[in-house]
Amino acid sequence: MTESTWWYGIVPFPVVVLTALITRVAFRAFAAAAHPSTDAPLGASVAWFALQTLSFWTGVLVAVLVLGCLLADCRALSGNETWSPSGWWGLAGVVHLGGVIVPKLLLLSVPALSAYLYRRHVRLGRP
Repeated sequence: MTESTWWYGIVPFPVVVLTALITRVAFRAFAAAAHPSTDAPLGASVAWFALQTLSFWTGVLVAVLVLGCLLADCRALSGNETWSPSGWWGLAGVVHLGGVIVPKLLLLSVPALSAYLYRRHVRLGRP
C-alpha cells in the first residue's frame, strides 16, 4: 500500500472560509471608514484595508496549498489497491480556490473536500 502524507495539506481547507468572512467584514468596515462623512479615526481605513488584504492573500495561499496537496495526494494514491481516487477530485480544489474570490463557491467545495477526506479515511484509515 502506498503511504501518502499529502493529506496534511488538505486538512486546513476550512481556513479559507474564515479568511473569506474576515475579508468581507474588513471590506465593509473599510468602505464605511473611508466614507468622508464618518467620524472614524484617521488610521482606521488603513487598518481595515491592511486586514482585508492580509486575509485575502492568506486565503489564496491556503487554497493554493489545498489544491496542490489534493492533486499530489490523488497522484500518490493512484494505482492503490484499497482506494485510487480519481483526478476529478482536483476540481474540488480548483472550485475552492475560486471560492476565495466568489465565496458562494465555498458552498460546493467545502462539502466536496470533506467528502474526499471522509472517503480517504474510510478506505485507508487515514486521516
